[in-house]
Amino acid sequence: MNGNKLKKVKDEATILSLLSGAKENNAEVFLWKLIGNTKHLGQVRIESIRKARKDFCIIPAEGQNRLVQDLMGSHSYVDLYIPHSALLLRCNIKQTDAPFRYYLQLPDFVAQVDRRKSFRLNVHNTSEVKISFGKSVNLPRPMSQHFLKDCYDVSTGGFSFFVSKMENKFFQVNDQIPKIDIKAGDWSTKAAAEIVMIREIEPDEYNGFTYKVWRVSCRFSQIDQISKKYLEKFIFERIKDELHVINE
Repeated sequence: MNGNKLKKVKDEATILSLLSGAKENNAEVFLWKLIGNTKHLGQVRIESIRKARKDFCIIPAEGQNRLVQDLMGSHSYVDLYIPHSALLLRCNIKQTDAPFRYYLQLPDFVAQVDRRKSFRLNVHNTSEVKISFGKSVNLPRPMSQHFLKDCYDVSTGGFSFFVSKMENKFFQVNDQIPKIDIKAGDWSTKAAAEIVMIREIEPDEYNGFTYKVWRVSCRFSQIDQISKKYLEKFIFERIKDELHVINE
């Protein structure tokens, strides 16, 4: 799954703790279903958890009542994704009080992305996400250059891209990039980032490079919440086709 490692969590106490964390943080929860050949995505949040009854209650986000009701009515179960904890779960629908609240049975297990706080989507081979920015250096002499790059991967926390040996002199760990234009299809936004890692990549049979490159990894230092939510949905839309693995 695009480099993400899924681990199954079967311990009931751990599952309850993860759901409680999502509730306490008022975390966004995405409800998703494939109806016919069309993918649908709705937004809910966890209102309450009933430990003794082994269930929890979800309520639609503002303006999502009708969409959530339609999604909840098509199967006896529902698939949820919680970006805050990179959590995937399939739950049986226990009781509905449509269109206001829905009670879901605590799942036997959940799947969680290992070692990451958020899904990181590998987009290098598709050129789906592009970034452009200007970068200056003072040594060995003052120079400025404009860069237009395909992202190697992207998440709600940051992104990375490749540079050549000649370009690498413009980049150092802890450098700030105050103005970055990010574009994915018809969508675009502006952000700021800092460089957190630079890694040398040798060409091999797997990456397809014919010469040595450097991977520059950046963390967003500034990005508005609307753009962050768009990235969450953008990433999820592209990985959810593979989420059947949680039920294997």
